[in-house]
Amino acid sequence: MNPNGGGAERYTLEVARALVKNGYSVDWFCSKFRNSKDEEVYENIRIIRRGNEFSVHFYGLIYAIKNFKNYDLIIDEFNGLGFFTFFLKNSILLIHQLYDEFWIYEMGKFFFFMKYVEKFLLWFYRKKLTITVSNSTYEDLVRIGFNNVHIVPNGIDQINLDCQKNEILTLCFLGRLRKTKNPEDAIKIFLKVREFFSAKMIIIGSGPLENYLKNKYKNFKDIEFLGYLNEEEKYKNLCKCHFLIVPSIREGWGIVVIEANMFGIPVIGYDVQGLRDSIKNGLNGFLVKNVDSAVKKIIEIWNNKNFYYQLSMNSKHYATSFSWERTREEFIKCLKKLEIKTK
Repeated sequence: MNPNGGGAERYTLEVARALVKNGYSVDWFCSKFRNSKDEEVYENIRIIRRGNEFSVHFYGLIYAIKNFKNYDLIIDEFNGLGFFTFFLKNSILLIHQLYDEFWIYEMGKFFFFMKYVEKFLLWFYRKKLTITVSNSTYEDLVRIGFNNVHIVPNGIDQINLDCQKNEILTLCFLGRLRKTKNPEDAIKIFLKVREFFSAKMIIIGSGPLENYLKNKYKNFKDIEFLGYLNEEEKYKNLCKCHFLIVPSIREGWGIVVIEANMFGIPVIGYDVQGLRDSIKNGLNGFLVKNVDSAVKKIIEIWNNKNFYYQLSMNSKHYATSFSWERTREEFIKCLKKLEIKTK
């Protein structure tokens, strides 16, 4: 699987598993990555790889046009760009989030026009049966003119670990080290919190900003960069922490929120699309506006250990309502309700 994959890719895998279980032969068309195979079979899912992150959309369109008669259902997954299959009768749309301001953050101010291109392209899908993961994206789509949108939420693997928290306050950032995830804001939050408490920070993930951040903060011994970790190692390190910091500029939902909650870890996240769905103020964490308000909230919580304990217990309970099994079931139920042929 693609080492750069995140929540959207995991969701896609679970959908593919659900379809296989329900009798479909499933082909997953996606981009190549370093040392990847052009084709392989994984868990009875045929994976076809062509092009890069951008050109894959055009390769996918050509493939769909040539082969659409061979498929009962085409799921066009829209991530900034789709596969342009809006004119095919047997296609539906799957979208996690609009990229919107992502374009400028990732590609620079000269790409501001892409957020309008994105909405223009989505307009052609507005009559399609559409599945998304959060109310935030649902509302974004309704504003464009969609009227047949259904929410099928993300899930997690429920993991039980006998894990002890670190002795000193430990903050964690978990995710791709890229501009849209705002990892440096998480570090800034930590550095200000450290002025009030003995604390450390772990950063789990890799990405374009990894070398920049490592070089800039190499003299801070209480900041540990763990890089990309497999699921087992990720959870082993995550569960030792006290807070997860999610300063993203936008999320589809934020699977990392409920992954942290599963271990009783409250989440401090920015008040943005997607995180407004996964973070419930006072239940499993808090939404904040910026670095300073995040610092203030962490100090407030950590100074009241009874409140922290209650927040931790609430977080753990909240996470139990999410599972990939539920996601798979809801997705298939949605297809049946929408009269999409399932075998």
